[in-house]
Amino acid sequence: MRVSGKAAWLTASLMAIGLAGCATTRHGGLDSSAGRLDRNAQAFAQDSAEAPRGYSENTSYTEDARDFAERAHEFRRTVADRDQGDGDVSDRDVKASFDELSRSYHALRDDVEKADDPEARRDMQPVTQAYLDVEDNMGGAQAPSRYSDADDDRGPG
Repeated sequence: MRVSGKAAWLTASLMAIGLAGCATTRHGGLDSSAGRLDRNAQAFAQDSAEAPRGYSENTSYTEDARDFAERAHEFRRTVADRDQGDGDVSDRDVKASFDELSRSYHALRDDVEKADDPEARRDMQPVTQAYLDVEDNMGGAQAPSRYSDADDDRGPG
């Protein structure tokens, strides 16, 4: 009986420590994802503006890439300010910043798809992965937001 009592106490203690750890890192995943998205968006915007690696000359998405990079940076700063306890930044501010980021991301993604540039699509993949991580941390997507406009056109039938 004594051994089982100690085992139960140890299990309860470990569970309490685990829950305390979760409570103190409430937004750690979002902060990390927002930082990665910011870095990837900045790199993609720079690549699309400089076009050093063979992007097609018609990079119609360059303006959208710059806009998205700015919004990704603003979003990361909003999350960081909220997590640092800045009383002026609330969860509602983070949500509003994410909504702007989301609109910008979808516009960029659609323009990259329309440009039909395989290298740009490949370079967009890290941006997309980071965006989806942020989206998941924000509570997931409303369908069909993970799909491009082209996905909605399935042709006749």
